[in-house]
Amino acid sequence: MKAKFLTRFNALMGLILALFGFGCASCVKYGAPPLVKYGSPYSTLEATGKVTDEDAKPIENIRVRIKTKSGAEMHEIYTDADGEYATGTLGGSPYLDSIYIVASDTADIYAPDSVRVKLTYDKSGVDKDDSWNQGAASIYQDFQLKKK
Repeated sequence: MKAKFLTRFNALMGLILALFGFGCASCVKYGAPPLVKYGSPYSTLEATGKVTDEDAKPIENIRVRIKTKSGAEMHEIYTDADGEYATGTLGGSPYLDSIYIVASDTADIYAPDSVRVKLTYDKSGVDKDDSWNQGAASIYQDFQLKKK
């Protein structure tokens, strides 16, 4: 009697835990639903480029911001002496179909510029069992800022 009760109790608990996103391999034999994955799609993103003035000379210390379509800031970086910027790999980024890249001068000499970039993802390095990983996007975007 006690063994029968514990078997049913374990099956019931397995079902309840599965409904809340937990699972176990032994629950399947008791008719519990299969394990469901929770989470959200993610990707990796890398943005690089160069910022120059109207004479094609590189501009140092230009703030480059990566933003989502809704305006949420994802990353901020400044250009180096050669006018180049590189975000590095932004791992675990939310899966987005496009981003905005905004280049602005903190010294207020140059007018800001921005561009919306459509993202395409490379899934060649993604494990086939990783259904949430949407791959990697790599962007190269140059800016030519005009003086105010």
